Amino acid sequence: MSDFKNQKSRSFYKKLKHFLLPVIILAAGGGSLVVLMAMKKEPEQNEQLLARSAPLVLTQPVTLTDSGFSVTVDGSVVPSREVKLAAEVAGRVILTRDGCKVGNLVRKATDQERAAEGTENLLIQIDPENYELEVKRLIQEEAQAQDVIDELEVEIDNSKAMIDLAHEEVRLQQSHLNRVEKLRARNVVSDTEQEEAKRSELAARNALQKLTNEADLLRSKRQRMMHARQLVGVQLSRARLDLSRTRIYSPINGVIVEDSVEQDGYVKVGDPLVTIEDTSAVEVSTDLRMEELSLLWQHAAQSAQVSLDKDSQSHRHDLGYQLPQLPVKVSYEMGGRKFVWDGELSRFDGIGLDEKTRTVPCRIIVSDPRPSAILVNGQPAQKIVGAPPLTRGMFVVVDIQLKGHVSLLEIPEMAIRPGNLVWVVRDGKLHSEKVRVVDMSGEQLLVEQGASGLKPGDRVVISPLSTADEGMVVSEGDAG
Repeated sequence: MSDFKNQKSRSFYKKLKHFLLPVIILAAGGGSLVVLMAMKKEPEQNEQLLARSAPLVLTQPVTLTDSGFSVTVDGSVVPSREVKLAAEVAGRVILTRDGCKVGNLVRKATDQERAAEGTENLLIQIDPENYELEVKRLIQEEAQAQDVIDELEVEIDNSKAMIDLAHEEVRLQQSHLNRVEKLRARNVVSDTEQEEAKRSELAARNALQKLTNEADLLRSKRQRMMHARQLVGVQLSRARLDLSRTRIYSPINGVIVEDSVEQDGYVKVGDPLVTIEDTSAVEVSTDLRMEELSLLWQHAAQSAQVSLDKDSQSHRHDLGYQLPQLPVKVSYEMGGRKFVWDGELSRFDGIGLDEKTRTVPCRIIVSDPRPSAILVNGQPAQKIVGAPPLTRGMFVVVDIQLKGHVSLLEIPEMAIRPGNLVWVVRDGKLHSEKVRVVDMSGEQLLVEQGASGLKPGDRVVISPLSTADEGMVVSEGDAG
């Protein structure tokens, strides 16, 4: 009985097992499907949730401008040139104009004044007595040489007349000899008479030859005396030049910055006398960073391309070793007033970079040291009164204007982050771009186009960001 019950139980469990196994498998499959469907919907839900929680940022568009800008650097004034005058002849100094002291203003002497030996702008007079005597001696020596030449000319003319007579004598003796030889052929004259006739003809020719030789010798003497006269003439020119060098004039308009001579002192050839600084023009020494120099080169290259399109290739700048000739404003502030000079970017001060500052030394030429304008509280003054000239040692501000050929991008000042980074919103996500700011003087910052991936039309973030990552989703709002 118990065995029958056990067999019945095993049969029931076996049937139950075959029934429940498909149900369990179906339940497991349904559960997996539910789980997969839940996993598929979760990213969409996350993205929607992320979009709803994305931070709001304010943006402004990036615009293109060609208004240009100015490169502002500091500089110091240096003289455009200094002229050191030295003694070209030796002697005692008998005159110095106003003592030739440091600080004295001197004027350039004209050629007419030098030729007339004027004294208005005479700086130094060296005792000319020895040089005047040398000039007089050479004048007399030249006159003596000319007298000898004249005497030789007379002797040459006389010898010509004597030679003509000698030629006539030779012809007569030759005619007489011919007659005697004909008579001798007929035995009319003796051999002695024939020999006498030959001797006379030979003597006539000998006299002619002597006169000819003497005439050649006279011409040689005349040539030698002419060379001697020319040599004396050269020596006379040198003596006159040395005499003129006893009078020393200033070759430029300027100011004496160093004096080494005193009246009644003795100077030798080559001794320094005075050093004069040119005041007709000055230069400004400044240093440009390579970034600033790159902007100048770009401006010059674009300007040269415009010239090349309009004119010819000969107008191009040699950008490797020559600075573009750009207008420059030089300013100096003193006592609440700002003095302004007009200058021009001139040249490199040598070649290469300064090893200490890693900048490029440059020179600016200011053709007129007098200021072209005075600004009081930013407004031009009516009269330029009491304006100092641009002189050595002044520390000035240099503005190099770059306009017309430089394309730049304008961005708001609040868009710049530490490290010259800006955040740009593209397709709802943040992207960082590193820019190079070239001008910060206006309301909008000017950055160089092409120095980064920033393009006209991009929208940059101007609102603060507590956290920002590349590719972070944000919600964009227009700042106007």
